[in-house]
Amino acid sequence: MKTTVNRYVERHCAGDIEGIVDNFSATASVWDPADTAPHVGREALLAFFAGTHQMADKLILTITGPIRCAGNQAAFPMTAESHIGEMKLGVDIIDVMSFDDDGRIAEMRAYWSMADARPLD
Repeated sequence: MKTTVNRYVERHCAGDIEGIVDNFSATASVWDPADTAPHVGREALLAFFAGTHQMADKLILTITGPIRCAGNQAAFPMTAESHIGEMKLGVDIIDVMSFDDDGRIAEMRAYWSMADARPLD
């Protein structure tokens, strides 16, 4: 699970949409942020993550604490840094993921709010 989490973050930083989605099962559900309707299945995830990356010139995810695993679930804190022109925004996130028997992400819920976004230097 930790390997998959790290690969998920690395693929985001590389802007590799296919690589991001390859970490998920074919029928995965993603709530991002957690209080929104889920994106379900490979095609929906491709569209969602492509849209996320199209909103920023650059997106950097940084894991900011230990990845905690229990059973088939993992949770971890991270910061998302979005570069939009000259502006940089940061938001702290906690992701909670459930994994299938093949080690792919079956469900992901991202806990964050734009109300917590802050300008970065």
